[in-house]
Amino acid sequence: MKFSTNQINVNKIGNVRFLHYPNQSYLTNIKIMTGVGSSAEDSNKGMAHILEHMFFKGSSKRPGATGISRAANDIGAKMNAYTSYDHTAYYISVLNEVFEEGFDILADMYINPLFPEEEFSKELNPILSELREREDDPESFLMERTFEKCFGKEYHPIIGYEETIRSATVEMMHGFKNRFYGGENCLISIVGGISQDTARKYAESFFQNSKKMEESPKKEAHFQEGSLELSKPGIREAYYNLLFPSLPAKHPDRFKQDMMSYLLGGNDSALLFERIREELGMSCYGIYTWMMRNQPFHIMGISCGISVNELEQVHQEVEQQIHRICDSILSQDRLERAKASLRTSIAARAETSSGLNSMIALPVLRGETENPVEKMLIELEKITLEDILESARQTLSGPVFRSVLIPE
Repeated sequence: MKFSTNQINVNKIGNVRFLHYPNQSYLTNIKIMTGVGSSAEDSNKGMAHILEHMFFKGSSKRPGATGISRAANDIGAKMNAYTSYDHTAYYISVLNEVFEEGFDILADMYINPLFPEEEFSKELNPILSELREREDDPESFLMERTFEKCFGKEYHPIIGYEETIRSATVEMMHGFKNRFYGGENCLISIVGGISQDTARKYAESFFQNSKKMEESPKKEAHFQEGSLELSKPGIREAYYNLLFPSLPAKHPDRFKQDMMSYLLGGNDSALLFERIREELGMSCYGIYTWMMRNQPFHIMGISCGISVNELEQVHQEVEQQIHRICDSILSQDRLERAKASLRTSIAARAETSSGLNSMIALPVLRGETENPVEKMLIELEKITLEDILESARQTLSGPVFRSVLIPE
């Protein structure tokens, strides 16, 4: 599969970085990304996420809590944002013919937010609701407690804690924004059916005079092996996690580790699913591997929900499949099957402007200079069964953290 001959060209507009990538879509996806997230917080835990919410509460051109959302809906745009440990993203998808209006909405929101104090106090209520929902969800509850135990004081949830949300102030929010938002921390990434000249013209109209900003602090997290068992009322299913340290986001061997993880638990042809679901018929609906690579937290995980009576059995079976991938060469047809599946998944995401931008923007924000999708496909084809064996031994033979949640 050949993806594209387009190269990644990252230029500067003022002090911010600018990326344009053309495709043949009717839609253009515009992302404004900032290389700072919750790991940059000190005592004001949850502030990056609060700030994400508050950007939508009115700008200089569109004041009022509904001004931005109504403006987006008026042109049929789809608009949202998210906060992670090491970055935040604000994005909008628009028809090409209304690109100018869509860019104006997003850029004005990012550069000229009003942050009205009355909206700040109101918005803390839905954020607290979001926190309660996450705490009520068994998988989220267990994962947060697992990370807190695994990384100790170096970790806190992206959303923060109830006490830090309630004690947040407008002044704290302005302080966080003024330290980090803009300059080289910022990337404007535009993917769609509009020309580079058009994209750059509107980006320059907003970002030409951007200032330098403080870089996000580079923290180091230490993975601590161990175990955790919790109980929770009101649930009937048990939940199981097995965590290992993973390679960081820019490590050259990350593609080999990704493939190893995929072969172990990436789909319904993976070792774990075929053994636990299909061969043994155990009670879990799905068992899967996942990868998280955010500074400073790099983790590979194995997770499932299962009957309490089968918790120990599923752990034994997981360990057997780990031994299998660490101790022997898998069959070539299994590797080729996984490669074919991943090619299709990459192609499916690349079919849309938003999916393509999601694969390009974050690696570029982190410093990638090659086409991230093309690089991914090239590295995918190079992977051998010997690479899988080496990656499995390096990843799965080291420290491990096990956590379970059972009904109270």
